[in-house]
Amino acid sequence: MKSLFGFFFVTLMAATSLAGHFDDMFGQERGRGGRGDWGRPNVTCSATDKGWEEHWGGHSDCRSCLKKHGSCTETCSANYYATKAEGIDYRGYKMTIESRGDTRYEAEREALRSCNRRYSECKIVSSTSQSETVSRRACR
Repeated sequence: MKSLFGFFFVTLMAATSLAGHFDDMFGQERGRGGRGDWGRPNVTCSATDKGWEEHWGGHSDCRSCLKKHGSCTETCSANYYATKAEGIDYRGYKMTIESRGDTRYEAEREALRSCNRRYSECKIVSSTSQSETVSRRACR
Protein backbone atom coordinates (compact mmCIF):
# COMPACT_ATOMS: atom_id res chain seq x y z
CA MET A 1 0.00 0.00 0.00
CA LYS A 2 2.87 2.34 0.86
CA SER A 3 4.54 1.81 -2.52
CA LEU A 4 1.23 2.32 -4.35
CA PHE A 5 0.74 5.68 -2.61
CA GLY A 6 4.33 6.65 -3.47
CA PHE A 7 3.78 5.74 -7.12
CA PHE A 8 0.65 7.90 -7.38
CA PHE A 9 2.33 10.80 -5.56
CA VAL A 10 5.33 10.76 -7.92
CA THR A 11 3.00 10.48 -10.94
CA LEU A 12 0.94 13.45 -9.73
CA MET A 13 4.05 15.59 -9.20
CA ALA A 14 5.41 14.72 -12.65
CA ALA A 15 2.08 15.54 -14.31
CA THR A 16 1.90 18.89 -12.51
CA SER A 17 5.43 19.74 -13.59
CA LEU A 18 4.77 18.81 -17.22
CA ALA A 19 1.56 20.85 -17.35
CA GLY A 20 3.58 24.07 -16.96
CA HIS A 21 5.92 23.03 -19.77
CA PHE A 22 3.00 22.24 -22.11
CA ASP A 23 1.51 25.68 -21.41
CA ASP A 24 4.81 27.28 -22.39
CA MET A 25 5.16 25.10 -25.50
CA PHE A 26 1.69 25.86 -26.81
CA GLY A 27 1.65 29.55 -25.97
CA GLN A 28 -0.79 29.69 -23.08
CA GLU A 29 -0.68 33.06 -21.34
CA ARG A 30 -0.54 32.71 -17.57
CA GLY A 31 -1.51 35.42 -15.10
CA ARG A 32 -0.99 38.42 -17.36
CA GLY A 33 -4.46 39.20 -18.61
CA GLY A 34 -3.55 38.44 -22.23
CA ARG A 35 -0.77 41.03 -22.34
CA GLY A 36 1.88 38.60 -23.45
CA ASP A 37 5.16 37.86 -21.71
CA TRP A 38 6.07 41.40 -20.75
CA GLY A 39 5.61 42.59 -17.22
CA ARG A 40 5.33 46.02 -15.66
CA PRO A 41 5.58 48.78 -18.27
CA ASN A 42 8.32 51.43 -18.16
CA VAL A 43 6.35 54.48 -17.00
CA THR A 44 7.93 57.93 -16.77
CA CYS A 45 6.26 61.12 -15.56
CA SER A 46 7.02 64.81 -15.92
CA ALA A 47 5.24 67.99 -14.83
CA THR A 48 5.09 71.10 -17.00
CA ASP A 49 3.41 74.47 -17.07
CA LYS A 50 2.55 76.21 -20.30
CA GLY A 51 5.88 77.99 -20.37
CA TRP A 52 9.15 77.55 -22.17
CA GLU A 53 10.72 74.75 -20.07
CA GLU A 54 8.28 72.28 -21.61
CA HIS A 55 10.77 72.06 -24.44
CA TRP A 56 13.37 70.52 -22.09
CA GLY A 57 11.07 67.85 -20.63
CA GLY A 58 9.65 69.85 -17.73
CA HIS A 59 10.05 69.08 -14.03
CA SER A 60 10.48 65.67 -12.41
CA ASP A 61 7.23 65.92 -10.40
CA CYS A 62 4.33 68.21 -9.46
CA ARG A 63 6.01 69.53 -6.31
CA SER A 64 9.08 70.85 -8.13
CA CYS A 65 6.92 72.35 -10.88
CA LEU A 66 4.58 74.10 -8.42
CA LYS A 67 7.55 75.67 -6.63
CA LYS A 68 8.23 77.73 -9.76
CA HIS A 69 4.79 78.01 -11.41
CA GLY A 70 1.19 78.60 -10.37
CA SER A 71 -0.34 75.68 -12.23
CA CYS A 72 1.18 72.57 -13.75
CA THR A 73 0.11 69.39 -15.50
CA GLU A 74 1.68 66.01 -14.79
CA THR A 75 1.80 63.59 -17.71
CA CYS A 76 2.84 59.94 -17.39
CA SER A 77 3.79 57.83 -20.41
CA ALA A 78 4.42 54.11 -20.85
CA ASN A 79 7.43 53.31 -23.03
CA TYR A 80 7.70 49.99 -24.84
CA TYR A 81 9.02 48.37 -28.01
CA ALA A 82 6.78 47.14 -30.82
CA THR A 83 8.28 44.44 -33.05
CA LYS A 84 7.11 42.71 -36.22
CA ALA A 85 8.39 39.32 -37.33
CA GLU A 86 7.69 37.75 -40.70
CA GLY A 87 7.48 34.07 -41.55
CA ILE A 88 6.28 31.74 -44.30
CA ASP A 89 3.14 29.63 -43.77
CA TYR A 90 2.61 26.12 -45.15
CA ARG A 91 1.19 27.52 -48.43
CA GLY A 92 4.19 29.79 -49.02
CA TYR A 93 2.52 33.07 -48.03
CA LYS A 94 4.33 35.69 -45.95
CA MET A 95 2.68 36.14 -42.55
CA THR A 96 3.37 38.84 -39.93
CA ILE A 97 3.42 38.54 -36.13
CA GLU A 98 3.43 41.60 -33.87
CA SER A 99 4.73 41.73 -30.30
CA ARG A 100 5.40 44.23 -27.51
CA GLY A 101 7.99 44.27 -24.76
CA ASP A 102 9.61 46.46 -22.11
CA THR A 103 12.92 46.14 -23.93
CA ARG A 104 13.78 45.61 -27.57
CA TYR A 105 15.25 42.21 -26.73
CA GLU A 106 12.02 41.04 -25.02
CA ALA A 107 9.83 42.23 -27.90
CA GLU A 108 12.02 40.58 -30.55
CA ARG A 109 12.31 37.34 -28.57
CA GLU A 110 8.52 37.11 -28.14
CA ALA A 111 7.86 37.93 -31.81
CA LEU A 112 10.31 35.25 -33.00
CA ARG A 113 8.95 32.70 -30.50
CA SER A 114 5.38 33.28 -31.68
CA CYS A 115 6.38 33.26 -35.34
CA ASN A 116 8.45 30.07 -35.10
CA ARG A 117 5.55 28.32 -33.37
CA ARG A 118 3.34 28.87 -36.45
CA TYR A 119 5.58 29.55 -39.44
CA SER A 120 9.01 28.84 -40.91
CA GLU A 121 11.91 31.07 -41.96
CA CYS A 122 11.02 33.72 -39.35
CA LYS A 123 12.91 36.99 -39.14
CA ILE A 124 12.48 40.39 -37.48
CA VAL A 125 11.36 43.03 -40.00
CA SER A 126 10.94 46.05 -37.69
CA SER A 127 11.36 47.09 -34.08
CA THR A 128 10.43 50.57 -32.89
CA SER A 129 10.30 52.38 -29.58
CA GLN A 130 6.74 53.49 -28.76
CA SER A 131 5.23 55.68 -26.07
CA GLU A 132 1.63 56.19 -25.03
CA THR A 133 0.16 58.52 -22.42
CA VAL A 134 -1.28 56.55 -19.52
CA SER A 135 -2.35 59.44 -17.26
CA ARG A 136 -2.59 63.20 -17.13
CA ARG A 137 -3.59 65.31 -14.12
CA ALA A 138 -3.55 68.89 -12.94
CA CYS A 139 -1.11 69.56 -10.11
CA ARG A 140 -2.50 71.40 -7.10
